[in-house]
Amino acid sequence: MAVKRRWAPAGRWLGVLAIVACTGTLARAELQVRDLTGTAVEGVGPYHQDVKDAIGAFAARDYKTALAHLQNAKKLTPALAPAEVMMARLYFDALQPRLGIAMLEAAAQSAPNDPESFVALAERALAEGRVTEAELLFPRIENLVEGFNQNPRRRQDLRLRAYTVGAAVDQFRGKLDAAKTKLESLIKLDPRNASAHEKLGRLLFAQNNPRGAYDEFKLAAQVDKNAVPAELVMATLFADQISAEKWLDHAITKNPDDLRTQLGAANYRLKTNEIEKARKHAEKALELDPRGFDSNMLVGLIARMDGDYAKAEKHLSAAHLLEPVNFVVLSHLALVLLELPDDASHLRALQIAELTARENPDNPDYLGTLAWINYRLNRKADADRFFTAAFNSRQIQTTQTMTSEMGYFLAHLAKDRGKPEEAIRLLRDALNTEKPFAYRRAAQQMLAQLTKSSDGSPEASSGSTKTGQQAR
Repeated sequence: MAVKRRWAPAGRWLGVLAIVACTGTLARAELQVRDLTGTAVEGVGPYHQDVKDAIGAFAARDYKTALAHLQNAKKLTPALAPAEVMMARLYFDALQPRLGIAMLEAAAQSAPNDPESFVALAERALAEGRVTEAELLFPRIENLVEGFNQNPRRRQDLRLRAYTVGAAVDQFRGKLDAAKTKLESLIKLDPRNASAHEKLGRLLFAQNNPRGAYDEFKLAAQVDKNAVPAELVMATLFADQISAEKWLDHAITKNPDDLRTQLGAANYRLKTNEIEKARKHAEKALELDPRGFDSNMLVGLIARMDGDYAKAEKHLSAAHLLEPVNFVVLSHLALVLLELPDDASHLRALQIAELTARENPDNPDYLGTLAWINYRLNRKADADRFFTAAFNSRQIQTTQTMTSEMGYFLAHLAKDRGKPEEAIRLLRDALNTEKPFAYRRAAQQMLAQLTKSSDGSPEASSGSTKTGQQAR
C-alpha cells in the first residue's frame, strides 16, 4: 500500500464535539415542526398538523406519506417553503444527503422562481467543497431573491443566506473586497448576526486591519454568549508566537473566571500541543461548569492524551449524555474503551466503532479506528478489510494525506507482515508533527525498538524532525 504521505493532525481534537450512544441506531433528536418551517411563518397554523405528521411518517420510513403531508401543508399555507425543500431537510437530518439533494433538485424544477432550493444547493455545495458549483449558482440566487415577494419573512432569511454563500465564495477566490461588501450587507440586514461579525473580523484581519478585526470579534461576543472571546480569536490568527501569546495572556487576565475564555484557552493550547497548559485551563473550565458539555469533553480528550483512560471514559461519557450526536468524539470514546482492561469495554468499543463507520462509510479516520479495534481484538481478517477500505477511501487517494494515528496503526500492520523498514518510515512520518497525537509516546517507543533491531544506531531511534507543514 504505497502512497505519498503528507501527515495531518487529526481534526478530532478541535471544535465543539459530541458523541453518539452505542445503541445500534443513531440517538438523534427528533426534528420539530419549527425545524422545517423555519422563519416562514409564526405561531400554529393549518399547516402544523401536516408537518408534524410528515415528521412522524418519515421516522417510520414512510417517505411517500411524509412528502404527501408536506405537499398538503404547502397547499394550506403557501407562505411555507416548497414541500421538497422541507423533505430535503428531513433527509439531511437522517444522514441521507443524496436523497436530500435529489429533493432540492426536484424543488428547483417544480418551483423555479422560489430561491430556497437554489440557496440550499449552494450551501450544500460549499459544505462539501464544491466551490465552483456554489459560485455558478450565486447569480441566479441573487436575481431570484431580489424578485421574490411571496413572503417577506422568507425573503429576509434567504437574503441573509445568499450573502453568506456569496461572501464565502468571494473569500475562497481571494476577492476580499467583494466578500467584505457582502458581509457588511449581511450585518446591515441582521446586526445581531454573530457569525457574520466573526467572518468579517477574519476578513479584516486578512486585509491587515487587526484593529477592525478585533472590533468585529468583540461585537460577535456581545451578541452571542457562546462565541469565542475576541482576544482568543485574535490569538489564533497571529502566525508569530509572541503576538499570539500576548493576546492569549490578555484574554486570561481580562476574564480569568469566564468559562468561554478557559475553554478557548484550553482548545488553543491543545491545538498547539501544550498538553500541560491545556489541562490547566480545561480543569478550570470544569470547575466553572462541572456539568457542561464542553468542559467534560475537553477534560476527557486531554485525559486520553495522558493515557488516563478511566478518567477519559468518565468525562467523554458525561459529554455524551449532554450532547449525543457527534461521530468525532464517538470515535474517541471507542479508542478509550479499547484501552480499559475489561472485555465488556472492548465489546462496546467495537460496537461504537462499527456504528460510526457504518454511518460514515467514506471517512478514513473512522474506518481506521474500526480497523485498529479489530486488530487489537485479534480479528485480523476484519482489520485487514477495514484498513484496506480506509486506505482506498476517496479522501486518502485524492489528497494523499492521512492522520498520524492512521500511520501508527499501519505501522503495527507492517511490523506484523515482516516489513520493519516500512513500519519505521510510517512511525517517523507519524511523529513528524507538532500537533496533538495521542499515540506519540507509544510510537516513539515502537520506533526506538524497531530501529535498534534494524541497525542499533542511537540516532535512528530519536524520531524525525518537526515540521509545521501539515495538511488535512
